[in-house]
Amino acid sequence: MFQISEVLKRVPFFRTLGRDGIDFIVERLKFKPFEANEVICKAGDPGDKMYIIINGKVKVVVTPEDSDEEHVIAYLGSGDYFGEMALLTGEPRSATVITTEPSEMFILHKSDFEVIIERFPSITLSMGKIMSQRLRDTLQQAAKGSKSQIAPAVKGSLADKKLVDVLKFCESNSLNGKVIVRRGDEEGEFHYEKGVLQKVILGDLSEDEALDQMLNWDEGEFIIKPRPIQLENTEAVEEPESQPANRIVIVNNSLVVQKMLQRTFESMGYEVYVVDNAAKGKNLVQSLKPHLIISDTKLPDGSGTEFLKMVREVSTAPFVLLTEASNKEEFQAQVGNSENVYLTNSHEVGEIVKIVESALG
Repeated sequence: MFQISEVLKRVPFFRTLGRDGIDFIVERLKFKPFEANEVICKAGDPGDKMYIIINGKVKVVVTPEDSDEEHVIAYLGSGDYFGEMALLTGEPRSATVITTEPSEMFILHKSDFEVIIERFPSITLSMGKIMSQRLRDTLQQAAKGSKSQIAPAVKGSLADKKLVDVLKFCESNSLNGKVIVRRGDEEGEFHYEKGVLQKVILGDLSEDEALDQMLNWDEGEFIIKPRPIQLENTEAVEEPESQPANRIVIVNNSLVVQKMLQRTFESMGYEVYVVDNAAKGKNLVQSLKPHLIISDTKLPDGSGTEFLKMVREVSTAPFVLLTEASNKEEFQAQVGNSENVYLTNSHEVGEIVKIVESALG
């Protein structure tokens, strides 16, 4: 099961945050579905948001100058993320990202990230080791002349490119492989998996000591060595993840109601996902397979009962319709004998909680 909090903890500058910080970020995520072969962002687009993949798959590509041939530098799937460096620099995209199948994602905008920084300024303390600007010319060099999906090794001088910029390139472009750094007789290595630094090696030094020492090197050379990306005859390995007690999808156009219900049920230990219309709700129900759905009677793209019919095409989970005493009878007639459907007498949180707990039994 996709765990948004666990994915956020894998983003380097979110690792130091506790539960409150992660929850604060989750509240600011926006949900968006994408069709297959849809361009999510293009090289050169403003870098004002990051994406977290709920389900589906994307490819990260660059196009050499004077050529229309696309060069794939990475494939990302459920639980992966991209565009996180845009939150730091706001610089234009250095690569294009395209879905290879229908996908759904959470989006964190730069404006929301700035609010997060104000609330948790400790995030900025880790940025110095995460990189400062994109290594655009190195990326283009890696792409030129390569007709395979295995990027060539890229060499450069530390006198021309600071090591911090080289590391930023590796992270922002989801490197699978390693960076070798040499200065005189000294040689160190940085190992990456999908753009996340896994290991730092320099003699017998600890990783922190090795990192600090090599970041101060202003001469020598670096070599970026990507590993081949295997696209066929590979088997996905699922990592064991803890399962939440219950997952709830809330579909409501009112931000106030969304936040009120989300905070209430999250405080009770539920995993809560919120969207504002029926189309998004159906996609979320189909992908997440929630234990219960809560819906308002009026949605931007239809009524609550129409949404119920859409849901029943993909799920038999309990469905709570937020009605009032004044219109409950009307909607009861529309629902008819539909199984596992519950109507409220009001929007009072206490009543909704009781109905949800009863429905989940």
